[in-house]
Amino acid sequence: MTHPPQNLVALGDFKPSDTWQTHVNAIFYGIKGPEIHNHFQTYVSLDYRLAHALANDFYAKARGGERPENDVWMVQEWGVGNGNLASCFLSHLREIDSENEVYPFIYYILCDESEEILKGVRANLRLQEHAGKFSTVRVHAEHLDCFRPHSVAKIISNEIWDDLATKVLLKHQGLFYEEYLCPFLNPEALPAEADAFVEQFENRDLEKLAQLPNFLNTIHWERDFQRVDLDDWPFAEILKAHTKDFKDEIPMPINTGAFSAIEKAKELLGPNNFGYTSFDYGMKEIQDLNQEGRPYFNLYGGQYTFMVNFPLLENIGRSLGFTEITREYQNQFVKKDLGSAVVSLVDLVQNHPQVVNMAPWDRDILMLGTLNALNTVYRSPYSGKLNYPALEGTPKKQRKQIAQLAKNLSSRGVPDTVAYVTREEVLAALKPLRKLGYREKDIQSAFQSPPLPVSFVHIQFNP
Repeated sequence: MTHPPQNLVALGDFKPSDTWQTHVNAIFYGIKGPEIHNHFQTYVSLDYRLAHALANDFYAKARGGERPENDVWMVQEWGVGNGNLASCFLSHLREIDSENEVYPFIYYILCDESEEILKGVRANLRLQEHAGKFSTVRVHAEHLDCFRPHSVAKIISNEIWDDLATKVLLKHQGLFYEEYLCPFLNPEALPAEADAFVEQFENRDLEKLAQLPNFLNTIHWERDFQRVDLDDWPFAEILKAHTKDFKDEIPMPINTGAFSAIEKAKELLGPNNFGYTSFDYGMKEIQDLNQEGRPYFNLYGGQYTFMVNFPLLENIGRSLGFTEITREYQNQFVKKDLGSAVVSLVDLVQNHPQVVNMAPWDRDILMLGTLNALNTVYRSPYSGKLNYPALEGTPKKQRKQIAQLAKNLSSRGVPDTVAYVTREEVLAALKPLRKLGYREKDIQSAFQSPPLPVSFVHIQFNP
């Protein structure tokens, strides 16, 4: 065991990574609520293209098919964010279903363990347009025992596996070691008297913790590795076979919470179902897992997330009886739906020839300029003005420029910095993009860059 850092207050003992991860994430979601979207965006937070691709796929499979028991296709979403995925899915399905073959028979259930998140979802104005077609249920994705087996037609989750319980495994000379974590705080960062705060933290006293100044992103995490016997882990035989491909000394995430979610999906999906779709962030292939130096966890405002081990989860799915499993990069899924190559707006900006040398506020100015350039040709089917405040510390001149550029954004423009744009849209905006310093080879590079070892992935489990 490593020696605890000096002059820091321990908030507990060293425990397996999944124990502390789920503990701190329960606090994060319990006290942050809808504010979590200030710490990170996902590809469905404001954009609509993943939701539309899902709706198009659902419609193609359901149209003309046999309707389920009680004339209702039950769709569940696990981990619901701000409700944008559900609202865009339902709105697009309603629009394309001109013969009323599918939309009238849909019922959408949004499942999340955080009541604060669900409050935010119920306040989503676009989702409220579908009153009577959806409901919310407070429940954890690993414990969906309140639903009848074989009663669901489709299950969707977006970036929840990285939040669910995850162990970390290290192989060294044929032996296995599990990661242990321990949270510490600088005494000066303690938001309350030490003993009282530690007790509130250990007991996850959300009511009292929510009243304290922000402390989650000041936690210092110490880690250590201890010998482990894989026979004690879930799906031990599959896991042991999987570890034969591991390189030594590379921490490997073992997403045990995702095991449970996939197992529950298999139990809930009914006859003639349309499968379980998940979008998440992690390693798509074994060579990605074995890439030295790749990250295996992230911290967002205090939330502790792990990368997803997609090859292992496919093996788990097959062992549970899913016979057809597809793994692909998320942008490939959108490309197939649109019939055009797509790139994230963030990736486009990162290929600008000067971006690496820019100050943070100048990158914001470039991002807003890129948004306004694309908005000369881009038109969203949904109205909504993108909020883009200046970063703290931005000089007065640049702050004024950012405010003006943000004011000029179109309410029907690119909905988010984390949004997909097509090759055709980018090329149609080439003239204003050139004025910002983009060259055609930069744009070409954005669309042709090879995937990173840690990427956004779409995986589909079919019966």
